[in-house]
Amino acid sequence: MRGEKDDLRSCPTAYDCKDRLPELSAWMADDLLKQLPIWRGTRFEAGQMYFDLDNPQRGPFVASGTEAPPTDHTYVCRNDVPERVWARLVTWCQLVSTDQAQALQASIRDLGIGRERSAAGDARPLPPE
Repeated sequence: MRGEKDDLRSCPTAYDCKDRLPELSAWMADDLLKQLPIWRGTRFEAGQMYFDLDNPQRGPFVASGTEAPPTDHTYVCRNDVPERVWARLVTWCQLVSTDQAQALQASIRDLGIGRERSAAGDARPLPPE
């Protein structure tokens, strides 16, 4: 992980800061990084799920809303991320069993999430490939 905790809120997406997120960039393809907006808030919203890009071992967490303001700003909010991108992100630096991997794939399949169009095009999910 980065030794220095940069405030990455000036980057619209992880792709725009990929030089400052080399481990994540090695894990995810550029097209996925472009769909991973950097959270710009100052306080976590109660009940929202977040992922700390500086501490991926922590995994996703649900905010209580009583947390102190974050001192680093390299988070993504679950509600801002497409399902297939979130599924890839939450397995970064995590040990995932075969059963867990199959469950993630089944969730994506059951939700009808397929290949997604670019940000320049229609954002509706396409049928699974």
